[in-house]
Amino acid sequence: MNIALLDDEKHCLESLALDLKQVVPDAEIVFKSTKPEKALERLPELEVDLLFLDVQMPKLNGFELLEQLAPHVPDVVFTTAYSRYAIQAFKYHAFNYLLKPIDENELATVITHWRQKREKDQQNQLQSLEGLLEKMKRDGLFQSKIAIPVSDGYEFIEVKEILFCRSENNYTTFFLENGDQILISKTLKEVECILNKHHFIRIHQSYLVNPHHMAKFQRSDGGYVIMKNGEKIKVSPQKKDLVTGLFETVRKS
Repeated sequence: MNIALLDDEKHCLESLALDLKQVVPDAEIVFKSTKPEKALERLPELEVDLLFLDVQMPKLNGFELLEQLAPHVPDVVFTTAYSRYAIQAFKYHAFNYLLKPIDENELATVITHWRQKREKDQQNQLQSLEGLLEKMKRDGLFQSKIAIPVSDGYEFIEVKEILFCRSENNYTTFFLENGDQILISKTLKEVECILNKHHFIRIHQSYLVNPHHMAKFQRSDGGYVIMKNGEKIKVSPQKKDLVTGLFETVRKS
């Protein structure tokens, strides 16, 4: 049984590791960290049966981490001090959870429960995760962030702050609401895979846009979108119906 632990509070991490050695002495802790960015790098490379995941972390919380790991997500036990309301969401979507401070008897119960259910279909687990994440978003319990690789590590940005992304050969520049620009060494296609779940749309070979920041569509000069920051982005002929349909839907709503 391979276990991974992620908690931004070191004392919580070490305490949980000690408790696990008592409860499941045959288990191996293959990953233990206080840094979500390390989890993004390492977890896809490891064979992990069970991930104990802190919900509330300052740079990238547990839900945002799972969004980026999906669909390659191990079974999850949330460790949290969240409100009773959020706990109801965990129960509804059949996720194990432990309230902090973690009780050793409750930990043993969770391990037993997981072992009994480990044969469940992985697809059911993924669908439950997607449902949980959507509920948390709707209820305003977290804002979606992504971690993008930069020269000295990762930069964590909120998805809602991204206006659009522009490709430059094998690089992509993120244009943010505050005027910042971040250049990363990923193709626009790779970035599109990350942002598709956040409903970004590819309106041109070189542009991926956040529809929440589109201000106007101009039919002249072949058609282009004006973003809220005034940037004009040409719309490819194949995407005109998509863009006009989107504006029409917003107008009628």
